Amino acid sequence: MQSPVRASSSSSRKFVWLGTAIVAGCLLWTLGWFLFAAQIEDRLPESLARITGPNASADCTAADVRGYPFRFGLFCDTLSYTNVSDGVSASAGALRSAAQFYRPGHAVAEIDGPLAIVSPNLTLRADWQSLQSSIRSLADGLDRGSIDSRNVSFNIDGEGLGQRLALQLDRVTAHARRNGTDLDIATYGENLRNNAVPGLTAKSVTLEATLSGQAGLLQVPYTAPQGAFEAVLHSLAVALDDSASLSVSGPVQIDDAGQISGDLEVTVRNQQRFMDLMANFDPDAARLLGQIAPLISTLDIQPDNEGVTLPLTIRSNKISLGIFPLGRIPAF
Repeated sequence: MQSPVRASSSSSRKFVWLGTAIVAGCLLWTLGWFLFAAQIEDRLPESLARITGPNASADCTAADVRGYPFRFGLFCDTLSYTNVSDGVSASAGALRSAAQFYRPGHAVAEIDGPLAIVSPNLTLRADWQSLQSSIRSLADGLDRGSIDSRNVSFNIDGEGLGQRLALQLDRVTAHARRNGTDLDIATYGENLRNNAVPGLTAKSVTLEATLSGQAGLLQVPYTAPQGAFEAVLHSLAVALDDSASLSVSGPVQIDDAGQISGDLEVTVRNQQRFMDLMANFDPDAARLLGQIAPLISTLDIQPDNEGVTLPLTIRSNKISLGIFPLGRIPAF
């Protein structure tokens, strides 16, 4: 029969071995975590070069990997991107990201503003109170990504604009995902205000589209749209309130020069509200719409639906409503 002293000694040895194994495991995990973090930091310039491709560069200043013991996250003081051949540059504030060690392909991040984008024909500055993002990655780039931002402002200036455009929204969410070789995108905004159309405040704005053959925008290396391509505009909608809205849908084509053509449908509810707003923005176009207003109902291609649905034609950025010309989309 085993004595109580021997039993106690055997149990003590087991606890000692268990404690030793736990301590050794923690030391090995700690060593492995910091070695892996150091590799991420050392290989970051190479990884950024692989993402941007040969004609561009990106930088993450003061890069630091944090999150010990169970997360890995890249932190940067500022972010920047430059493509000399296209004349495009972008910069943003600090980045804070995190991914669980058991789900490295799913990362979340916060980015500080402002964001500044400069191109030959367009300058954009955006800022926000908070911006959070989530991405899911594959071996060759991103599979999908989402952004959720609050209290957002945009300032846009370009050669095709008659004046600087300032926009403010309470919330903006954006989503993108690969769909085979295509790219699905969706953007939603809440409570839009602007300086271009006096009196225009929108309860919501929506953009949902599929860009044919543009999955490369999420792949590594990043591939900007090259040449002409097609897109399906599922919905481009502005809701002033619950009773007044305007939505556009249909296929469009973008040519080598970036000009848009397409045969679309526009559905308007409470058209008088939009005509009043048009009078503040473009009096000449408003007068034209006022003259053809009696004919609009005869152009309705879906008379059984709520509102009025009309054919909207775009040819090389020139817009017409049926046979009536409305103007031109600004070129950038």
